[in-house]
Amino acid sequence: MEWSRVLIERFLTGVDGLDRILCGGFLRGSAYILQGPPGAGKTILANQFCFSHVRTGGRALYMSLLAENHDRMMAYMASMAFYDPSAVPDALQYVSGYGTLEREGLPGLLKLMQHEVKRHRATAVVLDGVFVAQSNVSEGEFRRFVHELQGVANFAETTLLMLTHQSRPEGSPEHTMVDGWIELCDEVKAFRSYRTLQVKKHRGSNMLRGKHPFRITDGGLAVFPRIETTLEERPSKGSSAQAISTGVEELDRLTYGGWPEASATLLLGPTGAGKTTLGLQFIGQATPEEPALMLGFYETPDRLETKAQAVGFDLQKLCKAGALEIMWRPPSENLVDELAWELVERVRARNVKRVFVDGVVALRDNLIFAERLPYILNALNSYLRGVGASVLYTSEIRDLHSPDFLPTDEVSVIVDNLLLLSYLRHDRALRRTLSILKLRDSDFDPRAREFHIKKQGIVFGPDPALGDLGAEVG
Repeated sequence: MEWSRVLIERFLTGVDGLDRILCGGFLRGSAYILQGPPGAGKTILANQFCFSHVRTGGRALYMSLLAENHDRMMAYMASMAFYDPSAVPDALQYVSGYGTLEREGLPGLLKLMQHEVKRHRATAVVLDGVFVAQSNVSEGEFRRFVHELQGVANFAETTLLMLTHQSRPEGSPEHTMVDGWIELCDEVKAFRSYRTLQVKKHRGSNMLRGKHPFRITDGGLAVFPRIETTLEERPSKGSSAQAISTGVEELDRLTYGGWPEASATLLLGPTGAGKTTLGLQFIGQATPEEPALMLGFYETPDRLETKAQAVGFDLQKLCKAGALEIMWRPPSENLVDELAWELVERVRARNVKRVFVDGVVALRDNLIFAERLPYILNALNSYLRGVGASVLYTSEIRDLHSPDFLPTDEVSVIVDNLLLLSYLRHDRALRRTLSILKLRDSDFDPRAREFHIKKQGIVFGPDPALGDLGAEVG
């Protein structure tokens, strides 16, 4: 017998990030277990799915086995942005199965489920509180019940979500028999708590494996797939042979025209060396036709505006003209994947050509697992390169003076261009210097150069107020 390829219809979950993790959403006619401790967000996600489903023309049934009053749950859901009172009870019906389960057991509950699915013509069904159905029956009875539930979903071509807060072994019958298994977790590391979602099983479909962070917001669950898991096997196009101005005339000369277009540049240097100033000059070249975007953590927008004015740039004017957008976030308690996706989406939406991320250290310090940083930056570089954007990162190092060993960590290896800012002590004064360590596929002047910061920005050469050190150092 020859089998032709059949594409099973998918239903969007109502959560963009989860749809991406599931590679398109829930499969029609499949049964899923949604597991997590109390307060993890199961009920919110299930309701979010139901309201999303009816908005696209489907019909949903929400059956609860909990003693909690439906009115109370609806009062909570009404505060969510996805809630639509006009959908209830026509397209979305809420039914209690608690009394039927108490009186008639699992056979009665199954009959009720079959009846309500048929009566309501439901294409999406939620069974909330599966652990209640399991509490007073044998393992064999519960296994048969799950098997029959799956049969109901398959026969009616409806997608079934079964919600439970019980943490069961991976070999439990409900996990082996259902088509999909999603786990929500509320985790703690040191003093920080965070939420993760993991798809442990998705029969008949690919998926993004591992844990992915999420938030519970006024709009429901917001899931952010780990950005490094979403890259395709085919790499994005490389940096262009054309150059983009750095915003500093002498630096353009040292790089023979600027940095390659659609490349990633890392600017290393100690505090006060001029990293942010150089970044401001880079994005200061933006126009409404080729806009820029800045992501910052330590300098507030007001302080950035003051700093930019000191070197001849009016950030407020650039923003009003549509040439610049500033994303500022406090440097703590951020989800780095959330920031990364927001950055990519804004760059794509506005066709941004210059991106300035001021503070790789802030990204690293916000990660639950810091070792992810190079993989995240590599993914960011790939997405930004794919839309023709050039990105400049800054990262602080401890050494005030040129280090004995040039930095070659995991982050510096994945960027196209690498610059080092440092200090030299001369005549009881510290002098700023810039060295180009790497400029991918391009020629450059490798000699360290002295520079200082004036009203016109970064100026190369000796500072007359400090005496002549010479334009060339070392």
